[in-house]
Amino acid sequence: MKIEFDPEFMAALIEQIRTIAEDKPSAARDFKQALIAQCKSLVDMPYRCRKSIYYNDEHVRDLVFRGYVIVYVIQDDMITITSLINQQNFKSKMIKSAKKIAKSAKEEYDLLNG
Repeated sequence: MKIEFDPEFMAALIEQIRTIAEDKPSAARDFKQALIAQCKSLVDMPYRCRKSIYYNDEHVRDLVFRGYVIVYVIQDDMITITSLINQQNFKSKMIKSAKKIAKSAKEEYDLLNG
């Protein structure tokens, strides 16, 4: 199984890292390393995190990390990290992106499984 980071997720992550770095650069580096490590660990047990509270789809999950919610979609042999959500940067366009990917994954799943 592979991990893919959606460009919108990466943009939100970079924005958050810059915000943290304004106060403490070392904390920003630690945050980034720990968050990426948590995302990469999903390959071992992708369904270990809760079903997303944003979507009614078994393949869309929420990884809670230090007060942030990382939304990801599980597809066959790929996990797509779609959104980084916290109270300061919650944007509906990120959720729309995750929803679009989830819909595509569900259609593909339904097609493959009749």
